[in-house]
Amino acid sequence: MCVPDPAAGTGPCPVLLTLGAGGVQRHTDAMVAVQMLGFRLRWPRSVFAVTVAVLVLVLASCAPPAAPNGPSPAPSREPGTGSPACNLITPEIAAKVEPGLVPVGQNSAQRPPGSKAYLCTYSNKSAERGMTGLSVALTSPAVAADIDKAKATSDCSPVMGIGDFACLQWTGYFRGEAGGASANVVLTAVRGSEVLEMPYVTGPPMGGGTAPDGDAMARALSQAVVDAGWGNGTELKVPAAPPVGPPATTNNAVCALLTPGQVKQAFGATTEPQLLPGEVSCRYTFATPGTPGPDSMVFSIEVLKAAGTALGLPGRGGEAIDGIGDRATFFMDTEPAGPKSLRPVGDVPITILSLQVVRGQNLATFTAQVLISPTGPSAAQTKEQLIGLVRGVAF
Repeated sequence: MCVPDPAAGTGPCPVLLTLGAGGVQRHTDAMVAVQMLGFRLRWPRSVFAVTVAVLVLVLASCAPPAAPNGPSPAPSREPGTGSPACNLITPEIAAKVEPGLVPVGQNSAQRPPGSKAYLCTYSNKSAERGMTGLSVALTSPAVAADIDKAKATSDCSPVMGIGDFACLQWTGYFRGEAGGASANVVLTAVRGSEVLEMPYVTGPPMGGGTAPDGDAMARALSQAVVDAGWGNGTELKVPAAPPVGPPATTNNAVCALLTPGQVKQAFGATTEPQLLPGEVSCRYTFATPGTPGPDSMVFSIEVLKAAGTALGLPGRGGEAIDGIGDRATFFMDTEPAGPKSLRPVGDVPITILSLQVVRGQNLATFTAQVLISPTGPSAAQTKEQLIGLVRGVAF
């Protein structure tokens, strides 16, 4: 797990967004496989997150059509010759997704320190999309908790024809993430006692260029897994990508902690927020990010399971808050508004208020970023609004 650098505005660790992500986590091992280049995602201070760092450009003409597939022999895995993840998704298979993808980083037969999974990363650079990449995280053998977690992936559309279970997520640009967010397609699959996570990431449209094709990316990603030997003998059926833009609904458990209406009412906003679910997070962005007042609010929640003991300690400058969880610490800071923060440049700085709460073994961070208006709630009043909103949340 890594701690994002708030000064740099990075997303949840190496990549996505946007997860977002927006960053961000279920794809922890896959996300740390690649360093995201050229895409900056704004996440709150004091938020510990992990994101996919993978980019892949898949043109419709390059994507193999979905077709019946029988079980194909998996690439041989000779002990000691490299990462099982690279032996599964070989350079030849990666090149079928996009010619020019090449291995990057170490190809080790050992798991990286702190990782449950064997990792492998491919990347490429093009004038049309900038950096693109494909990351592979293979957990083998996986325990029951790993398998259950994979099968419980939120906002994930089922794929037929792969393993015992497979699903696809579209995040970042595909979910309306602003500020040049990458376009991410992530495949999660289970076969026997193995879990496979494969994020593909490509750049957003550049200079009026062609928009990323979420359907082509999904087909190419799914076909690559079948080519690697994870087909189950039935026809490969790949779900259609969702329309580009914010999701209308989500089954993300973090988003269920507070509804958009509760957040809107707590801070006195008048507009409806855009919802952006992440791997272990949820973000609500209100309609006027450049105009001081409650409707400039970006509110986010991040929940890390079994992290309370390790991370839930009061930080330097933090203020202990009584009556919330087992332990709660409040932080406040400011930073200039501008492109780095995904807001218009302005004279009013962004006030960042974060409440870090430990409950049992879990750690949650609730963050409000807002432009304080002289005629609206002050920073002190916004602090009380944040504390009041969080006080009754159980996670």
